[in-house]
Amino acid sequence: MLRPFRMPDGRLERLSMHGTVRSNSGTALYAFILQGIGIGRPPDFIAKPDLAAGRLVPLLTRYDAQDHTPVHAVWPHRKHLAAKVRAFIDFLAQRFGPTPPWLL
Repeated sequence: MLRPFRMPDGRLERLSMHGTVRSNSGTALYAFILQGIGIGRPPDFIAKPDLAAGRLVPLLTRYDAQDHTPVHAVWPHRKHLAAKVRAFIDFLAQRFGPTPPWLL
């Protein structure tokens, strides 16, 4: 699998990533990382407490992984959006953007 990385000199390169463990469970993969079974790229909001406590060590810090995944609010299309849905979307936008709290 090719993953984009920004090199220290600014070039964008796609590097081949291979591993022996694959799972559709982020929880399981994160448990493997915490047990020292391998390395991974968990989301910041999950890894931040373990990084702060020293249970995880950042690797490849000179490289920027360029596959940032946005968070989306999705709702059924309606001609008139319910006020409570609009209020919740506004809350999410205020709470999580432009810089999510786990990155502060």
